[in-house]
Amino acid sequence: MPEVSLQLFFSYSHKDEALRDELANHLSTLTRQGVISSWHDRKILPGDEWDHQINDNLNTADIILLLVSSDFIGSNYCWEVEVTTAIERHNTGKARVIPVILRRVDWSDTPFAKLQFLPKNAEPVTSWTNRDEAFTNVAQGIRAAAQQLKGERQQKLVNYKGNKLKPRSCDNRKYRDSSYKENKKKLRDCDKNSNLLVMTYFLKRV
Repeated sequence: MPEVSLQLFFSYSHKDEALRDELANHLSTLTRQGVISSWHDRKILPGDEWDHQINDNLNTADIILLLVSSDFIGSNYCWEVEVTTAIERHNTGKARVIPVILRRVDWSDTPFAKLQFLPKNAEPVTSWTNRDEAFTNVAQGIRAAAQQLKGERQQKLVNYKGNKLKPRSCDNRKYRDSSYKENKKKLRDCDKNSNLLVMTYFLKRV
């Protein structure tokens, strides 16, 4: 049975769409290998309720990428809906949140400041001399996080199956004792009835 891909959600500002596309290209290998399956709001089809689609994918994502920039932090929707939900799911262990700094901004007092950032040393992607190197570093970090997440879930599945298949110990002595006592009582009653029948027979013969 093939492994199920981890669902990856892009949380970003539309002003950073070009950078999101570059990152998505660097994640293509992970997608082709079936490690991840990514989603962002540009995949919403005409006629779909966009708010429902975003919330549904956000609440089922295994990995949530926060593409951090001044526009991302300045977006009320990104901040009040996506960041809030992402951090809640991260804190409850339902998802892994990974902040990716695209452009330099003060993020020191944000709800995700406690998390490990990408690229390395929290150096913004646009500050690197070679942007491909920056996105390669991000992709490698996401791969490592995905592999760890898959390993943790596989271990949980193994533990669950082991506990499910493990035979339960059952102390049936009380049932044996109860059955024995019940049968012993029946035998005594039977003996009494037999003796009574014998006595009645002889009395009638007298």
